[in-house]
Formats: sequence, C-alpha cells, structure tokens
Amino acid sequence: DHTGLAVYELLQLQSRRETLACAAAAVDHHILAALIAQTTPKALGAKSWPEVLRIRLRIGKDESLQRVRHAQVLGPRTSLTGDVLPPLRQKVAAGVAAGFINADHVDVIKHFFTALPDWVDMATRLQAEQELVDAARHQKPETLRKTAADKFNEIDQDGPEPDDTEPEPERGIRLGKQQSDGTSKFSGTVTAEGRAFYEAWMVKFAAPGMCNPADEHPCFSGTPTQEQIDNDHR
Repeated sequence: DHTGLAVYELLQLQSRRETLACAAAAVDHHILAALIAQTTPKALGAKSWPEVLRIRLRIGKDESLQRVRHAQVLGPRTSLTGDVLPPLRQKVAAGVAAGFINADHVDVIKHFFTALPDWVDMATRLQAEQELVDAARHQKPETLRKTAADKFNEIDQDGPEPDDTEPEPERGIRLGKQQSDGTSKFSGTVTAEGRAFYEAWMVKFAAPGMCNPADEHPCFSGTPTQEQIDNDHR
C-alpha cells in the first residue's frame, strides 16, 4: 500500500523504479547476446530472433525488433576466434546499465550513428557518443533528437554531396487481401507516361459495348454494334 507515502516520496520511488527498469535492459542485452552466440532461431523453431522473442515472451512485433537491434549494438560480441568483444556502443551500454538511458534514448543515438557518413573518424564518433550519452541523462528523447540533429549538422556541415541525377518516379501496385466474396482491393501509383497509356487504353476498351463479360459474343476490336452498346449495363 503506497497511499501513506507523501508526494515527494512517491516521485522518488517512481524515479528509482524507472532507473531499475532501464538498467534491467542491460541484463537482457547480455542474455540475448549469449543466446545468439550459442544457437540459431531455426534451431529454436523460429525464422528470426525477433520471432523467437515474440513467441517466448509474448511481446509485440515492434518491441521484439527493438530488443534485437539494441542487443546487437549494446550487448557483448564474440569474435571469429571466440574472444569476447565489448559492445559496439560501449558508452551507450554503460548508460543503460547505469539506468539513466531508456530504449527511446537508445533509438535516437542509434539513428544518429546510422546516418553518420563513413568518412567521420573514430575520435569524432567516440566524442559524439559521449556527448549524446551525457545529454540523455537530463533530456527527454524528443529533446535528445534535437541535440543529435545539431551534433550531426556540426559534424557534417556540408551535408550529402549534390546529386544531379533525376530521381526514379514512385510507382508500384498494391493488391489487397482477398475478401470473402473473392474480390480484392487494387491500388497503385503509375508514372505520367503510364497514366497517359492507361487513359488511352480505357477510352477504347472500356467504352460502352466493348469487352462486356455479359455479352455472349463480346466486342474486343473495332466498333461495337448499337445493340451491344444498348445492352451494356455496367
């Protein structure tokens, strides 16, 4: 029963519980890293490690993916010779173990390093990691995201090299799930050229009396008869 505690005591207790919950994630990273080093998802009857976690722990898809991603960069690693290597992000892993970095903080920092150009040297990377970890101690994930963006712009002031090539136009077809009556929703995106071709095709083949499945002898070419046009109730 916590109703007898004062507001200050409840807030202190809540903060302490959050610290312990964050630190517990570091243990999970070690457990998963050890599991990955000893077996495979297939040997456990699953297709991937996120699926192993979803089935075993009864957690959602997003959380299972997040746990595996975090374990890959924050858990201990094993070399080809069997030697134990430190985590890829040692400073972040230490912050998690200390209990002041949560999963959302980790996502922000991980995204920062994923986007960082390859030409950035190791010393700059380590310094940036330490600065972001220090900031995470006092900032919400939303604020840390702004801090990370400022740091990124500081390192890569010129941004990506300009690309004068024309981007590929978006295009594709999406076929929805088949309904109980056998029909399916169909949608997509076409280029300007594709639309022009489709409209010209429809003017000819979707005209009244053309390609009518209810017609015993449908018209597929030329001009349909007046009777075919009159009997087209589509």
